[in-house]
Amino acid sequence: MKQHYLKITLNFLAVVLLISLIATPLYFARNFAKVAGVKSFSKFLVVSQVEKFPNIKFAQEGDKYTISFTKQGPTQAFLGILIINNPTSQSQTYAIRVISGQSNLFFGEDLDNQVFQITLPASTSSAVSLVSEGSSTNQIVKFQITAAGE
Repeated sequence: MKQHYLKITLNFLAVVLLISLIATPLYFARNFAKVAGVKSFSKFLVVSQVEKFPNIKFAQEGDKYTISFTKQGPTQAFLGILIINNPTSQSQTYAIRVISGQSNLFFGEDLDNQVFQITLPASTSSAVSLVSEGSSTNQIVKFQITAAGE
């Protein structure tokens, strides 16, 4: 009879050990993900698409961005050169401000409706396009993207 209780106890302990071996890494991974998310929280993400366009270079320094390119004609548009993504769990309003350069950057890809401020719902994205005018063939535009409340 004693052996019977010993087998039941050992089987129960083996099941508890197995469950703890499976559940413990999942528990810690979930908690570490929360901590890592807080440390790397950002109101927006900028994804470069410039590799699809010839003669364009994209750079970031702090919260300012630079696009340099060689124009092929007097007026040129580059649609969807960047993607701005709202990784937050709520809607965010973003604005583009050109610091220097002869180009306009705007949200979307509609040349007839250039939007410089946009509200994106949670976990969505929008294209950022560029229209260049002016006589200079080699152009550099510096700009900043800000989220509401910054």
